[in-house]
Amino acid sequence: MSVRRSVTWSFAGQIVSSALLFLMAMAVARLLTPAEMGVFALGFATAGLINILAAVGTSAYVVREAELSSGQIDTAFTVSAILYCGLSLVIFAASFAAAAMVHEPGVGAVLRFLALRPLLLIVEFRPGALLQREMKFRPIALILVASAATNLLVTVGSAVSGASYMSMAYGTLAAGAVSALGYCIAGARHVRLRFSLSHWRTLTAFGLRLLTISGIAALVHRMSEIIMGRLLGLPALGIFTRATQIWDLIYFNLYGSVTRVIFSQLSKDYRERGDIKTTYIRGMEMLTALIWPAALGLSVLSKPAVLILFGSQWLAAAPALSLLMIALFVAVGFGMNWELFVLKDEMARQTRLEILRAVGSLGAFTAGCMFGITAAAAGRIVDCVIGFALYSPHILRLSGATAGELFRAFATSLLISLGAILPSLLLMIGNDWSASVPIAHVLGSVVAGMCVWGALVFLLRHPWRDEILRVIALVRLRLGHPGGNPMVEESDVP
Repeated sequence: MSVRRSVTWSFAGQIVSSALLFLMAMAVARLLTPAEMGVFALGFATAGLINILAAVGTSAYVVREAELSSGQIDTAFTVSAILYCGLSLVIFAASFAAAAMVHEPGVGAVLRFLALRPLLLIVEFRPGALLQREMKFRPIALILVASAATNLLVTVGSAVSGASYMSMAYGTLAAGAVSALGYCIAGARHVRLRFSLSHWRTLTAFGLRLLTISGIAALVHRMSEIIMGRLLGLPALGIFTRATQIWDLIYFNLYGSVTRVIFSQLSKDYRERGDIKTTYIRGMEMLTALIWPAALGLSVLSKPAVLILFGSQWLAAAPALSLLMIALFVAVGFGMNWELFVLKDEMARQTRLEILRAVGSLGAFTAGCMFGITAAAAGRIVDCVIGFALYSPHILRLSGATAGELFRAFATSLLISLGAILPSLLLMIGNDWSASVPIAHVLGSVVAGMCVWGALVFLLRHPWRDEILRVIALVRLRLGHPGGNPMVEESDVP
């Protein structure tokens, strides 16, 4: 599958799944209290803290390797199976200690249920990793949508029936089961139950380097939530997770799906040509012009957005959401750093950078918690600024891009982003930044912003212009209309 078709399918799957998860978040916010959300959030954070060990990167190893033998695949599968089984047992054991520590039995119940999730990851590992290596993103997108739909139905259904904080645990596990089944069906030719440790040394060296990178970031993220729960209480954590959930939907879903495709192409370029500069710059142009307007727009519209999505009882999350979206804006500016360090096998260097960043990040967040959830969100901006300062020089070196090339890409995306959020900014200024702006006016400002975005994309000849024209030509081709772009081939149709 070409990069263009891969991105198309990945985008489509991510947009639909994100919409479904937004619907779930809106429904749950009206069915559960901040305290109930806090119970699940603390349990989920504890499980996430333990699951840091899963960041050994066995999937990335399978995707990255230039020549992949059956022995390497079997070794990666074996290591993953051992690891996930161990994590399942540790999470189960930790459920009793966590419940006693916070004097909340619900946290333990959530953890015991979440302990089953790593076992499902064993099932989907081999077909999932190999489908990504082959850039088969159509089935991956369909599985993502099916998983999100299952999460929505099970979570909301359980909450309506009175399952309280356990409803989200039920939804998480059900979604994992659908994901595992989907990968087994879509990648049936890759499903094998073969064990081996023939390449354990190579995989262990790769995994440990990657673990120290991804593990440190995950450790800071989960420790931050646990610290907030301890310092500010479970209701405050529940409110803060309303804001972080929107960050997660954009960063881990939209950003994550795009960079997964780009990483596959970067790996292919590096294996075949040793040059990744063009793909990286174009990827960053596409990412910033897409995510920056969304992040800045949500920052401006945070109050009405929280009121519309979650209801008035969650308005305290609006200032935190606004600041987190600014942090996201900064974070995208040094995006795909992990991919570059993995490709160039400089993970030891990145480990040192992540340690420095972690110290500053956790310190800033903890200090912020002393003053409330809004100050804690400001600590996330400090984290991203530190990350930008640390990574920018290495991104230039590893990608082969010059500062001027990236600056031009960023400047164009920033201009497009500022134009796109202008209608929303004028709306909020005109309404004295009130949360009760009519929904029709909010939607109107968003639509106007999208129109400005499109106009600037075409006026400035941004890479998104070519993609939009190609989509139009593909639609015309599908409908059998004459006058299509002769550069568009039938194989480009997703």
